Amino acid sequence: MRMKPNYTKIYLDLIKFRKKDDVISDSLLEKINNIKIVKDVLEIERELFKNDNSAYNQKLRCYDEKTVKSILEHQRLNKITNTELGQKYKVSRNTIAKWRKIYSI
Repeated sequence: MRMKPNYTKIYLDLIKFRKKDDVISDSLLEKINNIKIVKDVLEIERELFKNDNSAYNQKLRCYDEKTVKSILEHQRLNKITNTELGQKYKVSRNTIAKWRKIYSI
């Protein structure tokens, strides 16, 4: 059985370590405490690191099936292109096209 990371603890420790307490809103803390899928993690990261200029290593990201389907559903509902979706989630348009083939959405 594969263990799921404790994202709540990870992000709360990260906030303390980086001294970002002043940047954190109550709604973001609520999101951190109620992480359900990886898409929630992506939204929290975007909010936490939106002002950081540090390079983000895309190679270390991984997506579960539920998250991929959620992202593709977002694309379908909002009628956006692979390029636009890729920019939003920092994924290449080719990856999105591959996901669409795999999950036939």
